[in-house]
Amino acid sequence: MVNQFECELMKKINSGDGLSLSDYQKISVIAKEEIKFLVKNGIPLTPLNYYLWFDIFCYLHETGKDLSDPEIMGIFKEKYPDESVIETAILKINKADRKFIRQIAEEVTAEIEKVLRDIDNHNKIIENHAEKVEKTTEVLSDENLRAMLETVVKALNDIKLQNETLRKRLQESRKEIEKVSEKLDESKKNVLVEFLTEIASKKSFEKVLKDMFDDFESRNYPFAVLMVKLDKFEEIVKGEGEKAGKIVLQEVARKLKKLLRVNDVVAYYDDSIFGILLPGVTFGHAIRIGERIRKSIEDMLISINGKTLKVTVSVGAAVARKDMDETDLITKALEALELANKEGGNTIKTDLDVELEK
Repeated sequence: MVNQFECELMKKINSGDGLSLSDYQKISVIAKEEIKFLVKNGIPLTPLNYYLWFDIFCYLHETGKDLSDPEIMGIFKEKYPDESVIETAILKINKADRKFIRQIAEEVTAEIEKVLRDIDNHNKIIENHAEKVEKTTEVLSDENLRAMLETVVKALNDIKLQNETLRKRLQESRKEIEKVSEKLDESKKNVLVEFLTEIASKKSFEKVLKDMFDDFESRNYPFAVLMVKLDKFEEIVKGEGEKAGKIVLQEVARKLKKLLRVNDVVAYYDDSIFGILLPGVTFGHAIRIGERIRKSIEDMLISINGKTLKVTVSVGAAVARKDMDETDLITKALEALELANKEGGNTIKTDLDVELEK
């Protein structure tokens, strides 16, 4: 079933073949739809997600399918049913041109600049012709001929107006592309963490958190936050080395992604702390998910330097309430995490547990 949702354009990109102008135009249309979907559904805008979801939206574009968001998510789950399939897709990224997105932005911008120059030249020609026709019209005595030439002038001015409208739209598109390029530059700051864990950065996490809070306030759609911290991580690094620490982070990040739904958000929040956003989740459900995470990581066996290492995590949970804002919610989840740490780790605590302790 994995090969059912194939995208011919993606094959062309990965093969390294040259792309035509129509290919770039198609990419632009697909990318816009993809980004709108990711933002709307709270899916982190990470390089990996751009790649995986572009494949899905390319397939939808090429087949002309008009599907609902849940149906699109269903296709994603069918195409990428488990971690091994996603890892295979990641290997493809290594073969593809890693400068692909920036190359598209630069080439499309150059094409827009060329069209804008052509419009300017065209408008100058139109103005010259219109001016000549108007002067000719002024000295004509034949009313019929004058009326005909006035119609020509009006047509030329209409073309000029259409050109100005096109110019405005192209300039807006250029600004959008510049914004995308700025975002790419900005994302470089988080690229090491994202490359290491293949999950979202703290900044992405905070943006999605704000969007979820806006949704919660406007339509009372519930969500929860989990803060997951590796117990005694500093001791692992000290005893086994920094490379071992990186392997532990990678393995725990993979496990978290595997345990969570596609619309859940997992991010590397801080030093050995992962942040998780769970849309549509109530208090009891959040505790069950946190406990499942705790138990699954406790059962992991991580191979490092010929040794088998076991790790545990502490979990702090909090659910959005009307008397909170984003800062309050994170603070409460971190306080719950701190309480779990104080009790020796490998446990889950909630903001209500913190209140009971006070």
